[in-house]
Amino acid sequence: MDKNTKTTLEQFTKKALQRLQDKRKCKTVTLYVPSLDEEIVIRSLLNTEIVECTSIEDENDPNRCDRYAIYLACKKPDLKAVAAELKKAGEITEPIEVVDIFDISEQTQIATEIMKLSGVIGTKPVTVIEQIKN
Repeated sequence: MDKNTKTTLEQFTKKALQRLQDKRKCKTVTLYVPSLDEEIVIRSLLNTEIVECTSIEDENDPNRCDRYAIYLACKKPDLKAVAAELKKAGEITEPIEVVDIFDISEQTQIATEIMKLSGVIGTKPVTVIEQIKN
């Protein structure tokens, strides 16, 4: 391995380590929700939560995946705490129903922002620089 290759590998390894450390930190963003005339704070999902959300299938609720992502990712207000209060009051039967405070179009938009923040939906495409012939 020549010196240039070793330097390039060291630089890439350093960048890779930083990237892994950054990905372990939850990112947050504030969104304005018109139907509530309120701001909410959402966070990025962990990989295990993304897998959990994307594996949900419910033919009676095609938006359940989005609704669950919002339930998990909404930090302010803490939808889990709000759901517990609403369930205790008999207003909802299952915690995920708390997401119905948002209009359906808002649910789709919020879920999309969560997926962008989590890296599921890319904002910058990977591009081909040079095609290598075999």
